[in-house]
Amino acid sequence: FAFFNIIFFSDFFLSLWTSIFISPFKYFAVFDFLLFIPFFCFPFSEIYAQKNPINTDRPDQGDGVFTIPKKSWQVENGVIFAKQTFINNLLLRYGITNSTEIRLVIDAGKEGSSSGFKPISFSVKQKLISQKNILPAISFVGYISNEKWASKNFKGEEVQYELKLAMENEISNKFSLGYNAGASDQFKSLNITAGLSYAASEKTSTYIEYFSSFTKVVDEHNMDIGFLYLLKPQLQFDASVGTAIFSKANRFYSTIDISYWFK
Repeated sequence: FAFFNIIFFSDFFLSLWTSIFISPFKYFAVFDFLLFIPFFCFPFSEIYAQKNPINTDRPDQGDGVFTIPKKSWQVENGVIFAKQTFINNLLLRYGITNSTEIRLVIDAGKEGSSSGFKPISFSVKQKLISQKNILPAISFVGYISNEKWASKNFKGEEVQYELKLAMENEISNKFSLGYNAGASDQFKSLNITAGLSYAASEKTSTYIEYFSSFTKVVDEHNMDIGFLYLLKPQLQFDASVGTAIFSKANRFYSTIDISYWFK
């Protein structure tokens, strides 16, 4: 059923992407869309915010469906290691309501010969519906960044954005299936993730994930595995490794992360 959900929502987004992309005011359309979604969805029930313990959007590549509670903060910080790459990734999350959060993404480090701050991204996550039978829990997630807001080596002239739907099916008390469908690079890239998670205990969980990007030039297929451990109900440590599949390209990376939820 997860596969059919991905196909359905991918078709929905393709229609949305086409309508926005052909507009001469697409940047304003995207920005208005990001602002409109949370206010439209405020009437929805607010029972979808995370409870104890902490629930993060790392270390996998997909976004989760959970939002943090109203007036609380969550800090998620990780370090990415790869060939000629060392990047610190910081995600700040704040709950506007129990079903809506705003986020700030700050990446800084070194990629090849370039170093400094990468473009800062602003984001919003809105819980849409909870799971009902085979219908997954669904959240909308949007990102927007201006390449001018970066260090010299990473600076550009474009406004980049990504829109996606995050979905999740709880299969049992131990297993869950999370998947995303979205677009970036001015709707020229289709991004897909699908991951299976297993909760070994109340403090320990692991996952395996497939993630890919489809463009007119080249398709990239990757997978990663990760481990999460709750040091405290509000404090999480995690780590992951990932690599390219179906390709000889060297995209191996590893991450080490720590996250804390300020209630």
